[in-house]
Amino acid sequence: MKNWTTKEIQYLKKNALLAETNVVLNIEQLAKKLGRSAKSVDVKIYKLRRDGQFPPTDFSKSFDPKGRKFTDTEDKRIIAMYKKGEIYRDIGDSLGRSEQSIGGRIMRLKKIGKIKQPKKQWSQDQVDILLANIRFDENGFCCNHIELARLCNRTFEQVNRKLNDLRKKGLITVMPDRSKTSAKSKKAIDRFNDARFAHIPKKKEDVQMVKPTEKPSGVSIESKQVSLILTTVIVNGQRTDQYFTQDGELIATKKPTSVAPEVSK
Repeated sequence: MKNWTTKEIQYLKKNALLAETNVVLNIEQLAKKLGRSAKSVDVKIYKLRRDGQFPPTDFSKSFDPKGRKFTDTEDKRIIAMYKKGEIYRDIGDSLGRSEQSIGGRIMRLKKIGKIKQPKKQWSQDQVDILLANIRFDENGFCCNHIELARLCNRTFEQVNRKLNDLRKKGLITVMPDRSKTSAKSKKAIDRFNDARFAHIPKKKEDVQMVKPTEKPSGVSIESKQVSLILTTVIVNGQRTDQYFTQDGELIATKKPTSVAPEVSK
């Protein structure tokens, strides 16, 4: 699939001939000049119009010299020819109608669901690019969705769905370990915790539990080594020590004590 360049888009804007309804009349000529299919140009103009880069269509201004309503037979022919990629002018000629009225009717048929927008299919080149550039973390999760979306001109969600589809078909054999978190998610959690406990110094002191000389009867004693985080705050010559667990929970505060002032050298 060939991406549209800025130069090609500017050419469309400059050379598109608009009818009174703002329908582009020279799609076939534009396609020939750009070396693209008429369908490709039609879709691109639709997207540009949706993004506000082309004036919106107004089929209330369309003019059908015969003023006839569309019959079921005509609708069936319009749908069949549209699916084959026929341009509006040829469809109109086959029915003795104007290009503008055909454009309006197709818009109406899309709106009521008789013409469904085709899903954007993955080309083999896109699949090859995806398979050649995909990277996995240590738990088997894809870790470069954004890069793949850019390379394949797709959205994040489309890439994710395609990866699942390729796994089902056996084209991707690396399977994620669902019992674990992806490395990307783990890093996000670590960043959150670092920001949450940024005010707590990471100075650690090992507190050794002293074995008692005499064990009272009926009392069970368990000794273990615990790592704590000590935070020291000195305000107006008063020192306060606070002890935190590794999870940031305050478990003890030592009474303030006086601190001797430092002597300048």
